Amino acid sequence: MQSKKLSQKIVDELTPREKRYKQYDDNVRGLFVRVSPSGLKVYYIFLRVNGRGTDFKLGPCSEMTLKAARLKAIEALSSARDGTSPADTRRTQRSNTLEGFIEISYKNYISSVHKDPSTTLWTLSHCFSVFSKTPLSDITVQKLDSWRSSQSLAPATLNRRTATLRAALSKATEWGITTHNPLASLKLLKVPKVPVEFLTKDQIVELRTVLAKRDEKKIKQREAFNKWRAARNKEPFPDYDHLEVSFADYLTPLVNLILSTGLRFGEAINLQWSDINEEGTLTAKSPKTSSFRYIPLLLDVQSDLKRLKRLNKANAGFNDHKSLNEDRTDYISDNVFVNPETNRPLKSVKTAWNGVRSKLSFECDFRMLRRTFGSRLIANGTPVYHVSQLLGHSNIETTQRWYLSLNLDAYRSAVASIDELNF
Repeated sequence: MQSKKLSQKIVDELTPREKRYKQYDDNVRGLFVRVSPSGLKVYYIFLRVNGRGTDFKLGPCSEMTLKAARLKAIEALSSARDGTSPADTRRTQRSNTLEGFIEISYKNYISSVHKDPSTTLWTLSHCFSVFSKTPLSDITVQKLDSWRSSQSLAPATLNRRTATLRAALSKATEWGITTHNPLASLKLLKVPKVPVEFLTKDQIVELRTVLAKRDEKKIKQREAFNKWRAARNKEPFPDYDHLEVSFADYLTPLVNLILSTGLRFGEAINLQWSDINEEGTLTAKSPKTSSFRYIPLLLDVQSDLKRLKRLNKANAGFNDHKSLNEDRTDYISDNVFVNPETNRPLKSVKTAWNGVRSKLSFECDFRMLRRTFGSRLIANGTPVYHVSQLLGHSNIETTQRWYLSLNLDAYRSAVASIDELNF
């Protein structure tokens, strides 16, 4: 511990030692620079608040001049003499900013009520980083309108993100951190209605043809690799013909499942065998709305899933060097869609799916597969309420807004009826 009247030059020239040390200032009592072996230099002030001593951090020397540190130190000493801890004051001020509110309060809350809070937390911290140091009460409608006008995103995307921020501020108001939600009166942007994109019958045939060619190629690669292993007296990988499986991995069953059930990608990828009962009814659990619904499975889909389970079991037995005894179930993942090499639940199919999409003559994503299911139901005259329930829409108006316009046969009949009217 050393003491001298510091100057900015002395602070700049302080060098690291083998052990951390403090260089005190004779000008302001209790003020010192802590120098770490790494070379980091930080201003501190020793305070005694209500008889309890503590070192209060003022800030790094690289971001603060000695003059500014002395002013902050004097302010902190004044608060301490009045019995107020500067650390508590700083903590309170930080908790009132968006960044502090997320870190101190909202992060734990959202993690406890959401199965996967990462999207919400990313939206708040990344998309609204411009407001990170802003007090919650100062995030006004005017400021948010300015932020929206600077973004080159679709109105629907901006609405989702602003809704996330508004929900967080609403919770801050509920907890008494703010007196009111400054975004309570915020109006969502108008989303232009566009036709729902879905696959035609010919496009479905093309998609399944590309998937079949992919499976055929991978199956031939497996056969060639097994011959190579056999020639070297190595255990072969599971044989597709022996397993009576026509697809190579998870992708074809996943696509067929979404086309035939309208599951969201997140619902499908997280599906577990326990979600499918013996009668072939699937329980879809929505990570989006925290709800569930029942969807009957077509016989072809049930057959695909049974073959996929057999394939998963064979792959798991090989990778774990275990017997492929049909009675063994202890090494079978409860997840329907797993990585064939690790037997762990799939998190993404981006590489495999992009390989298929690149060979199609049209744009296609998993949302389009889901919408194709809904459009086929509407085209077949399924009541809109049933379509809404099968798709898992929380509001039937969503189904009416996006899908009813697809019932062209009903519109044709209505227009044709004009010929029968007597004017």
